[in-house]
Amino acid sequence: MTEPSTHHEPVSTDPARFARPARTAPPPRRRGLEVVGSLLALLGLVVGVPAVLIALSGPPPIPTSVPSARDFAQQLSVEDLVMLLVAVVWLAWLYFLVCVAVEVVAARRGGLARTVPLAGPLQKLAQVLVGTLLLTGLMATSAQAATTDHAPAPAHVASAVVEADAPTPAPDTATETAAQESDLADQKVYTVKAPNNGYHDNLWDIAENHLGSGLRYKEIYELNKDRVQADGRQLELARLIQPGWELVMPADALGIAPVAAPDAAPAPPAPTPVDGAVEPGDAGSTDLASDGSGVQGAWSGGAGLVAAGVIAALALRRRSTIGRRPDDEARVVEDELLVAATLRRATGLDRVLRSLAADCRRAAVGLPPVYAVVVDERAVELRLAPAVPEAVDGWTVDDEGRVWRRELTDDVSGTVDDIAPYPGLVSLGVDDDGRDVLVDLEAAGGVISLGGDPSIAAEIAASIAVQAATAPWARTMAVIASDLPDDLRDIAPDRLTSVDDLGAALADLEARVDGLREDVLTGRMRRRSPQATHLVVAGSRPTPEVSERLSALAGDRRQSLSVVVAGAHPAARWRLHVDEHGSLTVPALDLTLAASRISPAQASGIAELFTAAEDARPDATDRVEVQTPLRRHVDADWSTAGLRVGVLGVLTVQGTGDLPADRAAVATELTTYLALHPEGVHPTVLAGVLWPRGVTADVRDATIERARAWLGSAPDGSHVLRADADGRLSLSDDVVCDWDCLRNLLVQAHGSSTTRDETEHLRRALKLVRGEAFAGVPEGRYGWVARDDTARTILGVVVDASLRLAALAGDDGDHPGVVQAAEAGLRAAAANQALWRVLLRARHAESGVAGVQKTLDEMSVALHGLALEPETEALVEELLPSSGSLASGS
Repeated sequence: MTEPSTHHEPVSTDPARFARPARTAPPPRRRGLEVVGSLLALLGLVVGVPAVLIALSGPPPIPTSVPSARDFAQQLSVEDLVMLLVAVVWLAWLYFLVCVAVEVVAARRGGLARTVPLAGPLQKLAQVLVGTLLLTGLMATSAQAATTDHAPAPAHVASAVVEADAPTPAPDTATETAAQESDLADQKVYTVKAPNNGYHDNLWDIAENHLGSGLRYKEIYELNKDRVQADGRQLELARLIQPGWELVMPADALGIAPVAAPDAAPAPPAPTPVDGAVEPGDAGSTDLASDGSGVQGAWSGGAGLVAAGVIAALALRRRSTIGRRPDDEARVVEDELLVAATLRRATGLDRVLRSLAADCRRAAVGLPPVYAVVVDERAVELRLAPAVPEAVDGWTVDDEGRVWRRELTDDVSGTVDDIAPYPGLVSLGVDDDGRDVLVDLEAAGGVISLGGDPSIAAEIAASIAVQAATAPWARTMAVIASDLPDDLRDIAPDRLTSVDDLGAALADLEARVDGLREDVLTGRMRRRSPQATHLVVAGSRPTPEVSERLSALAGDRRQSLSVVVAGAHPAARWRLHVDEHGSLTVPALDLTLAASRISPAQASGIAELFTAAEDARPDATDRVEVQTPLRRHVDADWSTAGLRVGVLGVLTVQGTGDLPADRAAVATELTTYLALHPEGVHPTVLAGVLWPRGVTADVRDATIERARAWLGSAPDGSHVLRADADGRLSLSDDVVCDWDCLRNLLVQAHGSSTTRDETEHLRRALKLVRGEAFAGVPEGRYGWVARDDTARTILGVVVDASLRLAALAGDDGDHPGVVQAAEAGLRAAAANQALWRVLLRARHAESGVAGVQKTLDEMSVALHGLALEPETEALVEELLPSSGSLASGS
């Protein structure tokens, strides 16, 4: 049984979900004097500072010419120094003004403000002042705009955890827990949701949605200001409210049911039998709820294939570079992408389509005229027009040849070396059965228009553009995007171009349009190398002149150029319509779908992920800092441990009892998360991590109890999975994680007094590396790995240790040692070309040309789909000049 695991540094950086619970003294309450002080301070800084500066020194000292070299050589006078100081104050004021604007905008959309570079204390001051005024009603007019598309609907309250009771309260806290539940009996209680795509629950929106007016947030505050939440904190104005907090609501709140009174104070639960059986009434029989299917997430609905394409393209981008840590909002987006992505569907569809092309070529028949594809985890269906009653081997024919069907089995032979026959396929969304429905844009034979709600139509257009730039079957696609988020250009700059002037961008296509109108499917089968195909996507209705040009380009039959327009188009061939809820209808194809969409905020987060993957550390020669884990296990502990959590390769939890596969998957993820968070995790936070789309308290508690029984007892007789007095869950020290062992050995290596000791510690550490970190992650799980940035951290640490060990071995002339060091790093980072260059040099020193050729063969497989870095290309040319084909990236 192989399952996943995770790592988390001792201090979490996600303020919304992973902030450590702290039992601190209750914060002081806001008083009227503080509010008045905040208002006066903000007015003084925004208005008073420039007024004083103008009164004392006149208008801002704006240069009217470029200083000459002679000016720089002159000695500064007292007047010059005063002017310089005044200029510095003006600049500081302007920067503070920017911080205030950023905080106000963030408050309006209900999210966290982006970090202003180098602002530091200025932005913190702006955050405190703006937050205080916002939450005390003095900025109510602005705050009323805080309800966004991501705000929860008034009639449907879905939370990460419906109840915040600890699953296994310690005996001395059981009475307290029962008392809290009794206090809530018959009251309406709102449970704060986990962050969603950068949006954080806030008092104003909760009041707006359930009380009818955001101004009634004060009533919620008054009802809850003295209540201690499950994590030990209390409600405070101008502070974020945390996921899992329970807020007592006024009696007239809409969409919230009163809490039922508890029957009796709960006794400490007995361990659940290992087979997972539970008593009637608990959630053991409702495991289907554990996937969160009852609650829609930010990327749920029709976004599975879009998310899969983005994740695959991002993984390809990250294969050869460690990059930097993405910002917080982008890591939340990646978490959501990982949960939503239907990777099995995407890879299965790509393999089936390439296999179809290979089978048609072998049978000397043309490609079937596909206009739509329906895919799920079991099968692929091709919709054809006109019908083709005879299919190639492996396909069954339905509806008199209008439908071809093939099961998604492991024996499908398609590979990346076969052509992708339908690069214009994009997912429009999912049908009522949860199947992805894709259409071939090339088959439209004209313009495709997206009518209905303009903002939703633009999000669908953005989804189409991103799919065409990231889907594995669309690698020959060149996308021109207009009136869509500019961030899209950072996702795939070699495949997607964002333009401001669509009319000017069409000129090149118009000059080549005749070459794009040949028999597309037949031509694709004849060529050995694929020809570029083109897609134009407009996020809003173009001008009449541009619309006419688009119609001429789109033609009237299948071709390798497609046009999609958000908005009405007079000559559209396919007219799609979407309502404000994201329900998409395609009358020409008789389809109604939950649309695939990408919002501007999601596009920004995706772009940041790709940009961060490209960015290198400021100085690539710097050593990677390794934090000392809370647990001091090393390789000897790993070898002898009865319970082990392995993340340095295929994810595994070893030494447990037996559970059915579906329940073991959740228990493994829970165990992995706790192993990488030894400081302890509150059940409400754990629920938000494992079930990002929401889960009920009974499912959460039953899962924890099954995991406790599954992990068994420690040598001292206590549970391995334990809860402290505050209800936070953790694992006993008997559980050993290989990531802890590796870091402890690297810390010892760094502190070694001799190179011999350092080398020994590095070798022992790298022996723990079995493969790529978190390999084998189940689909739809472990999104928190991205949020914690654990995989990238492990990659950087392992590569750094490998390069250091190789350097030490090279200094001693130990070429076999260099080879072993490089190979250890390549187990975790198979496409890291710095390690391949080390290996090339070492094998050249060992075996000459034969060693180089062997390494080139291995590298060619590992780098398939990636171009060589200039340094690698130069080294290959130096060591083996005859290897020109590889050096050119073929």
